[in-house]
Amino acid sequence: MGDLIIPPPGEPLDIKGSNNKPSSRMVLLKKYDPNGFAFYTNYTSRKGRELSENPNAAMLFYWPAVSRQVRIEGIVQKLSQEDADEYWVSRPLGSRIGSKSSHQSTEIPHRSVLEDETRRLEELAKKEGPDAITRPECWGGFILRPKYFEFWQGQPSRLHDRIVYEQTPEATVWKKKRLSP
Repeated sequence: MGDLIIPPPGEPLDIKGSNNKPSSRMVLLKKYDPNGFAFYTNYTSRKGRELSENPNAAMLFYWPAVSRQVRIEGIVQKLSQEDADEYWVSRPLGSRIGSKSSHQSTEIPHRSVLEDETRRLEELAKKEGPDAITRPECWGGFILRPKYFEFWQGQPSRLHDRIVYEQTPEATVWKKKRLSP
């Protein structure tokens, strides 16, 4: 059967903000199910603001060892506060402190601002327990609800296989087609 191919640890997320310029970054996929692909972030970060302005997004999963990739396009929606709370408490304390210490994507005068806030929150957690590090209101999840999948299998001949599944506008059927490489 061969070696197990581990999924990549992070996936690029491609979006456009209100300025219509493309923007990419790596996100960590935390959950996937028939509804879509979930990741968590700060809603006031550049990524969060751009997704609020334009919910169209794409993700890419790439496995170089087997020359395969899956591209997903769809609409991003915020997850519920309950989902955000549930995931927040499952995170290691250090990750919660890091997320709460950072006002992601905002300018700071120097690194010590982050380090001081991190120390303050570490002391709070020692004094009052880890539950004292509560989820900021500006932190939560998004789910990419797929409308388009492209499965790509590389070939040495460069005649790659490309199979697309695209949801019809009525969102009732997935249409399959093969694309030329």
